[in-house]
Amino acid sequence: MRGERGFSLIEMVVVLAIIGTLLGIGSMQFGRMQKKSSIEQQTRTIYAKMTEMRVEALYTKQARTLVLGDRRLTVYASSDGSGPALQVQQLPFAATMGADDRVSFEASGLMTGGDRALCVEPGGVAENPGNIDSVVVTAAKAYMGKRNSGGACVPTQIVAK
Repeated sequence: MRGERGFSLIEMVVVLAIIGTLLGIGSMQFGRMQKKSSIEQQTRTIYAKMTEMRVEALYTKQARTLVLGDRRLTVYASSDGSGPALQVQQLPFAATMGADDRVSFEASGLMTGGDRALCVEPGGVAENPGNIDSVVVTAAKAYMGKRNSGGACVPTQIVAK
């Protein structure tokens, strides 16, 4: 029986190689999960802003309009998006709206102009890792969902989640 203890140089190199490979795989997955989380957070923020606008229109008895443009949401106290902005919120990712760049709520809290979809598009492309990436607003409700792969940003292409 030999009295030597410890690891050989080859054993140490093998262990370090395994650890390096695992760290590389983990960091790639972490980046993907972080982007997925950011997309979902932005979608939840948009959904909350839509819900808040509907409630404000209902309780203040004044129309509200949300305008999407240049990575920001702007809220106006009018039915046509004119006048001074009440709120401006910057968005980390680009977003698009199917038919129009605005959503308007009447003083009764109902949306005007037909159903709308608002989709988050990181990097300007529709494909993304988020489980939710879209908000659909109808006359009386709003819901979050995931856009079908390759689908347009319209309510019929979004699956409710």
